[in-house]
Amino acid sequence: MCTDFLIQAKDGAWVNGRSMEFGTDLHTQVYVRAAKTSGALQGLEGETMELIPTYGFVGTSSFDTSICTDGMNTEGLSTGALWLPGSQYQKPKLLPKHNVLCGFFVNWMLAHCATTDDVRHALEHDEIRVVGDKWIAKIGPLHFPVHDAKGNSIVIEFLDGQAVVSDNPVAVLTNRPTFPWQLDNLRNYVNLSPWDTEAITLGSMRVENTGHGTGLAGLPGNATPPSRFVRATYLKQFALPAETAADAQTQAFHLLNAVDIPLGTVRTKSTLNPAGVEYDYTQWVVVKDLSNRIFNIRLHTSTLAWCVDLKHLDFQSLNGKHIPVPEGPVALPLLN
Repeated sequence: MCTDFLIQAKDGAWVNGRSMEFGTDLHTQVYVRAAKTSGALQGLEGETMELIPTYGFVGTSSFDTSICTDGMNTEGLSTGALWLPGSQYQKPKLLPKHNVLCGFFVNWMLAHCATTDDVRHALEHDEIRVVGDKWIAKIGPLHFPVHDAKGNSIVIEFLDGQAVVSDNPVAVLTNRPTFPWQLDNLRNYVNLSPWDTEAITLGSMRVENTGHGTGLAGLPGNATPPSRFVRATYLKQFALPAETAADAQTQAFHLLNAVDIPLGTVRTKSTLNPAGVEYDYTQWVVVKDLSNRIFNIRLHTSTLAWCVDLKHLDFQSLNGKHIPVPEGPVALPLLN
């Protein structure tokens, strides 16, 4: 389970926030790839794909592979992979170079696309096809939110073997059901408001509200994808616009806190886990300033975020490297 959204600051900066929930430790690291460098992507089941990026990028990698589950490139394009059960990928083309394994699609977009239009054009003109692979079939079916530095936002889903590219007017995405259903479900919550409700008189008794926040009564608070979609959409709509890009990054972290899943609060019986139970929890969140090319990441194990500035990153010396994210401390000392 994951949550993704895009917000804008008053100074024009676009900031993308995303959480990653999963039941197995992904062993997440930060992966760096330089432009114009050749290298092969390697899946968990031996799948490979040669990649020569047009643009350098930074992303989150899992299981010590070069496969990115989320990331941003030097042009400010941002994308990630979110779980969508029921996905059915495209049939491959005859020429292998036109086929992209679904597990490698995030890397491909970050490497070759500067805008959402670039991604849309590649899919709608059949320049590439996104096909299934053994690795992702075991990990989970996927759909993809894509944002760019101009504030454009699309969603890519693979339904009945076709690539479905949708404009994203609310710039939010979670998981199942499919994106059009999530948009339609928002109509069930149009009563929500950031304003406190007024007192009313019942008979001869005046009834006051129970405290601040009554306008949000009915906002779903559980961890399911439809609830997180509604919660993220309405909270980012009601939040006061941030003044600057830095303020927007802070606001994005606050919005991500509203969909956070603490370890142990979501449990599934599992025969694959020796303990017989799987805990789906927020393993990390990322906040990406698309306008200023700043990539922030915060792990479950710490409240501190760590930052990578793509404008000043030495891509060549770090090319292909996995950078561990510190798991602590919880806080920095105020007084020495």
